[in-house]
Amino acid sequence: MQDLIDYALKNGITLQSQGDCQFCGANVAGGVFECHANAHHLVELLDFNNPLFYQTRFLSVDAMALQHSEIHGPWNNHIHLTRLFLIFEKEVQWTYLKTPLLSVVINQYKKNKKEFLTPPPLQHRGNLTTSDLVGLTSTQDCVRLVRQWAMDVYTSYSDHHHLVSLIADTFLTRYH
Repeated sequence: MQDLIDYALKNGITLQSQGDCQFCGANVAGGVFECHANAHHLVELLDFNNPLFYQTRFLSVDAMALQHSEIHGPWNNHIHLTRLFLIFEKEVQWTYLKTPLLSVVINQYKKNKKEFLTPPPLQHRGNLTTSDLVGLTSTQDCVRLVRQWAMDVYTSYSDHHHLVSLIADTFLTRYH
């Protein structure tokens, strides 16, 4: 995985370390760095090695990546949005073993494609952000809010749901 600072610099993005998060608009003092640190609060509440929390782990990773898509590779949006589509629309119970299979489908898909998923405007990728995770103290509240956060972000990308549905259908035909 690339360092987010190096990736941002390579793409002409200066990461802000003060004020609200420049990508998702999280109400933080330390910019995108504090925003990312907030997401790690989930590890304090959930054991991501426990299969009961796998789904929550993937939802949080996808929401975070899609809200901060400029600091990830351009095809990352496809995998994160397709996985959310599969979870929310097709009710797939996601596991760690399924992600490499989805990567295979996306790698084959992108061989003939040049499009990228244009994210919604900055700070319009869902109303919930990592700052909403900070005050959580119960596992139940955490699971509920992460699902809501991921759905909020997923909904903000609705212009691309048809496209990822095609990728999802290929995944389901081959592996599910």
